Amino acid sequence: MSIPGSAPKRFIQHRWLSAYYVAISTQRLLPTYKVLYYGFMDRDDKALYKEPLGQLFAEYKGGVSGPWEGVSGLFPDDLTQPCAVPDYHNYHLGRRENRRKSMRTACPPATKVPAPGPTHGPILGSVSAQPSREGSIQGSIQGSILGSVQGSEIEILQYLMTDFAMRYFRDAATRDVSKLVEHTEVPISESLIFFLDPELKELAVQSFLSVMMFMGDLTMKNELSEGDCIKHILLLGKEKEFLRDEIYCQIIGQTTNNPHRERCTLGWRLLNMVTGFFPCSSTLKPYASRHLRDITQDRTHPYQELARVCEDNLKRSLTHGGRRHVPSHLELDALLAGRSTRRFPIQFPGGVEFPCKIRSFSVALEIVQELCLEMAVQDPLEIQEFFIHATRGHDGMVRPIHPDEYLFDFLLDDGSIGLSFRRLVWTHPLTFPNDLYIEFHYQQVLGDYLDGKLLLPGSDSALSNQLAKLSALQHLALGLQHQPTAAELKDYLPRQEGGSTSQQLLPSCLSQLAAMASLGPRDAKRAVLDELCSLPLFGSNIFMAQKVSQRGCPSPCVVAVGQEGVLFCQPKTQVRVFAIPLADVLSLRSVRPKKDKVPVVEVKYGSPAQPKSISIHLKQAKELCHILAVIMEELVRPPINSSISNFTGFTQ
Repeated sequence: MSIPGSAPKRFIQHRWLSAYYVAISTQRLLPTYKVLYYGFMDRDDKALYKEPLGQLFAEYKGGVSGPWEGVSGLFPDDLTQPCAVPDYHNYHLGRRENRRKSMRTACPPATKVPAPGPTHGPILGSVSAQPSREGSIQGSIQGSILGSVQGSEIEILQYLMTDFAMRYFRDAATRDVSKLVEHTEVPISESLIFFLDPELKELAVQSFLSVMMFMGDLTMKNELSEGDCIKHILLLGKEKEFLRDEIYCQIIGQTTNNPHRERCTLGWRLLNMVTGFFPCSSTLKPYASRHLRDITQDRTHPYQELARVCEDNLKRSLTHGGRRHVPSHLELDALLAGRSTRRFPIQFPGGVEFPCKIRSFSVALEIVQELCLEMAVQDPLEIQEFFIHATRGHDGMVRPIHPDEYLFDFLLDDGSIGLSFRRLVWTHPLTFPNDLYIEFHYQQVLGDYLDGKLLLPGSDSALSNQLAKLSALQHLALGLQHQPTAAELKDYLPRQEGGSTSQQLLPSCLSQLAAMASLGPRDAKRAVLDELCSLPLFGSNIFMAQKVSQRGCPSPCVVAVGQEGVLFCQPKTQVRVFAIPLADVLSLRSVRPKKDKVPVVEVKYGSPAQPKSISIHLKQAKELCHILAVIMEELVRPPINSSISNFTGFTQ
């Protein structure tokens, strides 16, 4: 409003000068204080101070254009000048840009000083890393003033939908605001929210038509169906972020004071899908949340339960970002029928299936927490080491699902996608709290051992003794009382070329079995885990690459991805040849193979100023990329714009 003001100066060299400057600077702030507090006075007090406020406006600006930051009615009409409602699209662009600038320049008090060494860019605030006391005082004063404004604003608005309409709807000044946020039988000709962008205006009109046709407030066109209307609305929300608040307001309005029960029920089901598929903006969030919360707390409201589901969906989408894909035909039909859950088997190591109830808006983290609870894993940090995997049937491609990804974004109607549960990170020690925990880890580690991914070290005689001992323990783990035959013993040996045969190991195995006859299945499984946990590549995700571009790496080459980084080892001994620590990985990508060639993973590592590159040729290129990405997110936590933080190679 162009009212002058300056922060008081403090800590001048001479105390009497300091006191003088503080007094002078505080006096200069008095006009600002008067204007600031006038807007939040009681009506009786405003009448007393209207005259000095008018003098201030006349002296400094000659009138104030309202609404001020979208808030109207704070100052007398005869002292203000009318102006248009701020464009919602540009308003959010400005807020988002200011938020980004503040995030780039802000330095929290507990931020650690970076250690000497190469950095990914210039050190932010290197010149003004130690802000002056005057700057700190000014920032604190501005922060306290802003806080008081926002606090008073909250008290006035209380986040009702009518308050949102008053601030951001285009017709708020000419129509009854309460009528703008309730059901109507008449289609809109322009967007509810004030947009300057003509495309957003037109899309808002199309969205409202789809809402009305879906709910039955408007006759459905012959070539359209309910599913077409829903997909149109969801696609608009996914592709046009600035249209999301408009869609929320349209549906909330059409479900408010709607006299038709069936139509209103359809509207609430539509709101259920919209809140789950994409979030609203931070501006609309408190208003939409208040609207849903008021209904959930009203026991007499006919849609109390649906409002509670919508409120839960909104919280989830605000946290995780919403669904990536629109629903499939089967899922859409189920949602329209009021069915939002599906029982789906999740395969544990060893082939045992664990049925889980998956909601349309369940993220992987929720199912991981549920499964970990069954295994008595309660430490949040340890839970983060487990992941749901999606496996595609026709080519066997495997992809770990990130914790905040929605499971229904991976499930297809034809059932070609399967889900499994594995541990990818092993920083926490094994604790063996219950039988399911032991069985899960036993089957996963034993599977890697039998597939030849975990090799036993040592000479021929020592190796034979280890093979015989592990074979005897596996026999006891199955709870079998009879002595194993040579054919049974063959199933206990890793699949690898060369080495001792089952017939040669049988006498030693029987001897080991006699010595450990007192062990039960639970103790035998723990003993197997104790033996295999000491192997060098234990806890790594192991691949066999046909070729690696690094000099000195053999062909083929074992590539192990784990908490130690990306390890390249000899295939027959698993002796480490080359290694890239996780902290040194800059980016990675999978390259589509040429004809009759295998895919390639390109990894850039080292210094950002002079990065190095290595190419890994293997069939499971995308699987390696995804696994390395989730491990780095867990152990290194790269920035959001890192090329390894989000892969989309496994989608519908």
